[in-house]
Amino acid sequence: MILDTYPELHDRRRLLALAQVGVDRLQERPFLTEIVESVSGRLDTPFAVISVLLDGAQVFLAGCGPIPEWIGEAGGTPIEWAFCLPMLRSRTPWFVGDFALDPAYRDNPLVTVEGVRSYIGAPLITSGGDVVGGLCGLDVRPRNFDAGQLRDLQDLADEAVRRIEAQAEPAIMEL
Repeated sequence: MILDTYPELHDRRRLLALAQVGVDRLQERPFLTEIVESVSGRLDTPFAVISVLLDGAQVFLAGCGPIPEWIGEAGGTPIEWAFCLPMLRSRTPWFVGDFALDPAYRDNPLVTVEGVRSYIGAPLITSGGDVVGGLCGLDVRPRNFDAGQLRDLQDLADEAVRRIEAQAEPAIMEL
């Protein structure tokens, strides 16, 4: 079971960091729209999302592209489907060129039902050092990404965290 594989999901400090910056609350975040649009444009991916990893779900804070209606209505996916999970440990950006060929992901419903074939993601790391999610580009075609694109994506992920933390309620940040 994926939840047993990633005990970091239940780390109290990480969950507190999520609550402190308010990403565990569903609300509009127009200050993140420019970032996901930039990712989609720079990487030529039809989809880009900023996601956070709660202990049982992946929640999308912002997105662009033709996000499936059911995902938009739900605001995310089950945590077991999250492509960002490995970044909880690695703390580095990464990509998958073709999910259909990857035994770890080829049976994921986002691959088998929604047709996602490639992914590039960078971790959202708070100023306190906690990985809370990822900034991701997704495509319906297999493709590779390069080291420069990974660096650019991490720079944008860092900017997303700055914006998220700047919007957090000051009293909550002091907890």
